[in-house]
Amino acid sequence: MSKMKVAVLGATGAAGQNIVEALVDHPWFGIDCLAASERSEGKRYRDAVEGAVFFERTPGDDVMGMTVQNTDKVDPRDYDLAFSALPASVAKGVEARFAEHIPVFSTTSAYRYEDDVPVLIPEVNPGHIGLVNIQRENRGWAGYIVPGPNCTTVGLVMTLKPIQDAFGVKTVRMVSMQSLSGAGEKGLREDSPYRKMVEMNVYPWIEGEEAKVVAETNILLGKLVDGRIVDAGIDVHPTCTRVYVDRVHTEVVDVVTERPATLEGVRVALEGFKPLPQELELPTCPERPILVLDEVDMPQPKLHSSKGFMVTLVGRLSEIPRVGNGFTYIVTSDNLEKGAGVGAVQNAEFMKAKGYL
Repeated sequence: MSKMKVAVLGATGAAGQNIVEALVDHPWFGIDCLAASERSEGKRYRDAVEGAVFFERTPGDDVMGMTVQNTDKVDPRDYDLAFSALPASVAKGVEARFAEHIPVFSTTSAYRYEDDVPVLIPEVNPGHIGLVNIQRENRGWAGYIVPGPNCTTVGLVMTLKPIQDAFGVKTVRMVSMQSLSGAGEKGLREDSPYRKMVEMNVYPWIEGEEAKVVAETNILLGKLVDGRIVDAGIDVHPTCTRVYVDRVHTEVVDVVTERPATLEGVRVALEGFKPLPQELELPTCPERPILVLDEVDMPQPKLHSSKGFMVTLVGRLSEIPRVGNGFTYIVTSDNLEKGAGVGAVQNAEFMKAKGYL
């Protein structure tokens, strides 16, 4: 079977590199175009990312030797689908230009809050993809746009979904300890003033982050009814901070369920979670999406990858004293993997499996 032809937009940034890495040797998708700004146009990919390399596993010469194209000059009709990791300032127009012709899977926020655009985590809200047909009709596009959520929302909602299904979710309190890579290149470059500000520190403010978590949690856990998303109506109160860790977000979550629940019941719901992508055996899906750990000192960002690819880790699960149906846990989620580039690739896999590609 021949692979579908892919264009990666914003290929030189941290999320773009993560997309490229996920596509290397992918069984369904092949990299045919690496695109970025005019500054990178005409350079070999290895030269375009020099000084800002964020790969976990550097691709081979067949990819690193590709010539980077100017995003503004790429004709979307030459490709079957596109992945976008563009800066938010330019993503809106570029993604629309591509979606006129082909599907676009995005890590950016440009279209996340449009009424006809599904913000997708396939394990959480697979039914929302019905919005794609409405989007095409509304906009007259042959393609469509499917963004993933903010990386901070991903680990939270992945763990809330099985609890919601089993017991309902009434209130959520979350404190995040977000890695530097969540801020993009400014968080990872050694000479960045932002990185220096966070160094040996907990920086207690990420502009706009908390509002995104509130909105996206309720969107993702909501239902598609008569062509629109009905908000889940959960009381969500996040406090988002940046910490001096390069990769993997950590969150402390307190949740109160709507219906009576036990600690063992919550654990069983988390451990037994087997959503549709796992049934479809998508290439990027782990066998078990959530692992509940018993070690008192887990999960940790430093050790997250040792537990598997694309997994969400839960630890320190316990009851909240004096709070009926209240439970607390710590979750780690890889913000560049599940929360960005590989998550976008997984979204494309899911849409292909469901007949939308």
